[in-house]
Parts: sequence; C-alpha cells; structure tokens
Amino acid sequence: METTRHNVSLSYTRQELLALFDTASREDVETGGRYDWRFGAINVWSHHWMHEATRHDSETIGSFYVNWIEERIYRIECDEGFDLVDLLHELAILEEKALGRTKHGK
Repeated sequence: METTRHNVSLSYTRQELLALFDTASREDVETGGRYDWRFGAINVWSHHWMHEATRHDSETIGSFYVNWIEERIYRIECDEGFDLVDLLHELAILEEKALGRTKHGK
C-alpha cells in the first residue's frame, strides 16, 4: 500500500503529547478503539478489531509521527485513498478526546 508523506510541524507540550498517546492507548484497536500506537507514532484505523468482520474490513487511514525531543508531530502519513484533510480531521477527534479541545486538527 502506498502512503503519502506530509512534513508538518505541529507543536505540543510534553503533557499534551502524553495525553494523545494515553488516549490512543486506552482506545487501542484491539479493545474497541481505532488506534494502534508505538513510542513514536499513532496509527489510525478505519474500524476497531472487536469482531472478525471489522478486523477483516479494517485498514489504516494513516499515521502521526512524533519527535519527543522537539515536542511536535513532524510527519503525517496518509494511506492510499486518504489525504491530509482526512488525517487532520482524525487528529481533531483525538485532540478533543485527549485535550478537551482541538489544537491543530481540523
């Protein structure tokens, strides 16, 4: 699957980044959420994996890559069929859940 990379510079405080990752962790794709996270990235999925059908139909929408030293999201990758607008919308949803407001998402 092809991805499109967008270099961005979306600054957050360390606390805000931790809140984003904490929310992604609580809403893991395998437990009914739509996120799969690693130390440096949050992957967004189209469906949770609670049932075999949703797991089978699920695909990644894209990923947010974090530079912890600079405290920012430095790259957004959009999977095939999705664009930056889609991922910024997903970021707004994640920010609202994690921070109680949107900061960079749209």
